Amino acid sequence: MLDLRAHHPGVLASLDQHVAAVRHAISSLGEKVGPASLLGYLIGFWDGAHEVGWRPPQPGQPLDFASLRLSAVCLMLEPVPAR
Repeated sequence: MLDLRAHHPGVLASLDQHVAAVRHAISSLGEKVGPASLLGYLIGFWDGAHEVGWRPPQPGQPLDFASLRLSAVCLMLEPVPAR
């Protein structure tokens, strides 16, 4: 799991908001939220961020919008642990 919590307090609330926004974006296209649509979103978002020169923040720098959005999609792709 991406463990950003120790270095970035409040990150869970931000990630929850990004997860909700990604779900909404995919659903608004009439697609089901699942691995295929999440990977499509991830690739498209990454390409767009890269086109405008985005680079991940360096250690010690605050997380930016793109870092949080990409992290949220990655978390959404993690398998749900068996209970």
